[in-house]
Amino acid sequence: MAGVYAHRGASIEFPENTLAAFRRAVELGVEGMELDVHLSADGHLIVMHDETVDRTTNGSGALAEMTLEQIKKLDAGNGETVPTLGEVLDLVGDSLHVDIEVKANAAGAAVLEELAGRNTRWLISSFKWDVLQYVRSRDADADLWPLTVGASDDAIAMAKEIGAPALAISSKGMDEDIAQYLKEQELDFWVWTVNDPDEAIRLADWGAIGICTDDPARIQKAFAERKSNG
Repeated sequence: MAGVYAHRGASIEFPENTLAAFRRAVELGVEGMELDVHLSADGHLIVMHDETVDRTTNGSGALAEMTLEQIKKLDAGNGETVPTLGEVLDLVGDSLHVDIEVKANAAGAAVLEELAGRNTRWLISSFKWDVLQYVRSRDADADLWPLTVGASDDAIAMAKEIGAPALAISSKGMDEDIAQYLKEQELDFWVWTVNDPDEAIRLADWGAIGICTDDPARIQKAFAERKSNG
């Protein structure tokens, strides 16, 4: 059965991309989790999806124009602060496989520096495939997954160019024929963002190596029931 990945942590239970959400993912014992990183104005790796702080905090403005000190004063929900990548990796250790979605080359370089010397099990994904090409130029062994909405020829070509073992693909871009085609291309697929248990099981049956979900506890339960029922 496919591994369960907590999307921005257990984000249906706790504010997304916060230590509380990631701590819950660790408690659940899922296979992995996904998070997003940007650089602050003073060069710190900030775990947040959007380019602005408006949606997920009580502040406003572009994250890239704020210092770490300013960002740490924000409430990310339920009194949680916005974490740095280092804080998240300290929490997780080697307990989970961490999918780090990188938004820009500068952040890619900083992520590699942050990961150096850690025992984290990690991969880097990005919709900006030039970021993945850049990371590959810096690290010949990095696990890289192109993010894509569909299994386009360009996405498959990029995966092969950078030696990616899998595509991180939208569930909306998957069906059984595409799953078979990716298998023929010798590519695995990891699917986002799936909150419906029946859909998760169907994708797993098609060969997905991972299901990224906002509700990892629910998907875990569905997989466990499927296994117990044969």
